[in-house]
Amino acid sequence: MKFYRKASRFISIVIVLCMAAICFDAGAVSSYAAASAASAKRPQYIAHRGLSAKAPENTLAAFKLAADDSNFYGVEFDIWESSAEPAVRTETETFIDGEGNEQVRTREVPNDPLILVMHNSSIKRMCGVKKKIRTISRSDLDSYTIISGKRVSLYSGQKIPTVEQALDTIWSGSGNAVPVIELKHRFSERGLKYLMTLLGDRKAVIISFNFNAVADAARMARSMGIRNNIQTMYLMDKLPKKKYSSTIRKMKKADIDCLSLDYTKLKKTTVKRFHKAGLKVCVWTLPSRKKARKCALMGVDYITANGAIY
Repeated sequence: MKFYRKASRFISIVIVLCMAAICFDAGAVSSYAAASAASAKRPQYIAHRGLSAKAPENTLAAFKLAADDSNFYGVEFDIWESSAEPAVRTETETFIDGEGNEQVRTREVPNDPLILVMHNSSIKRMCGVKKKIRTISRSDLDSYTIISGKRVSLYSGQKIPTVEQALDTIWSGSGNAVPVIELKHRFSERGLKYLMTLLGDRKAVIISFNFNAVADAARMARSMGIRNNIQTMYLMDKLPKKKYSSTIRKMKKADIDCLSLDYTKLKKTTVKRFHKAGLKVCVWTLPSRKKARKCALMGVDYITANGAIY
C-alpha cells in the first residue's frame, strides 16, 4: 500500500513538473514572438499611383483618396516632360505710340515646361486614344478623358493631371502625405529645374528606373539648396547578390538614398547589406497585408501598394 502511495506521489510530481516545463516553454515562445514583433520597425507606406485600388490610377481622385489617409506616408505618381511645349512663347500686345497712334508689338517670354501625369508612354490604355503622352500640348490637354481604371464610373470626367495639379491635390490632403514622383525618362535641365522649383522647401521623394534621371534629380536638388528635403530612390526589377557591392558604390557616388526593389526579388541579405551601407530599402508593389508583414519583418523602410494593406 505504501509502495502505491509513493508511486502515486512520484507520478503526480512528474506531471506537475512536465506541465510547468510546457508552460515555461510556451511563455518563452510567446515572449520571443512578442519581442520579434516589437523589434520589427513599421515601414512607411506609399500609395502606388494614388489609391489606385479605389480610383483610376494617376488621377486627382486617386491622389485625394490617398492624401486624406494618414496611414500613407507618400503618394506616388508618374510624370513625363512634354516635348510639345516650346521653351519660349510669343506674346502680342497693343500700345499707343508718342504720336497717339495704336501700334502692335510682339515679344518672346519664357514658357513653363508642361509636365504630365501618366504611367504608360501612350495614353491609349487610360484614355482610349492612340497618342504619345509627350506629344500632348497645353492647348489640347482637355481633349482627353480618363475612361479606364478602378471604379471609373464613380469618377467620370477625370482628365490627365499636370504635375502642378497632382502636387496641389496631395498637399491639400488631410494626411500630410509626401509626393513620391517617378521620372519616366531623363528630364531636360529646364524641366528638372522647374519641378524642383515647384517643390520648393517641401519634402518629396524622386524615384526612377532610369539611374541617370534620379542622379540628375539629386544633383539638381543639391545645386538649388533643397537636397535635405528631397529623398531619392533607384528602382530595380531585380538585384543579384553579386551586384550588391557595385550597386551600392554606384548609388553612393550619385548621392542616391534608397534602393526600391520588386518585392518578389527581395532577400533579407539585401536589406542588411544596404542598411549597413547607410542606404534605405523600399519594395513594390505589395498585394496583401501578409506579404507586407513579411517584408516588414525583413526590415524594409518603405512599402508601396495599390491599396490600404498597412
